[in-house]
Amino acid sequence: MTTKTISFRAKEEQIKLLDELVESGNYTSRGELLRNLLRNIEKKELSDKVKKEIESARKQEGKPLDDLLN
Repeated sequence: MTTKTISFRAKEEQIKLLDELVESGNYTSRGELLRNLLRNIEKKELSDKVKKEIESARKQEGKPLDDLLN
């Protein structure tokens, strides 16, 4: 997997929060913290998508296949 470096602007309070979280020992760097946040967002998005697909499948349960394809 290729990676790219990005930069962004953040409020001083946000940077302070990032630094406090890193200093707490849970993350080794700001980058690790941000990558972890992105992974969590990806997992939530995937989870939400799966939930919607399950809900849709439950609503269609018992319907004839021809009805589902039209």
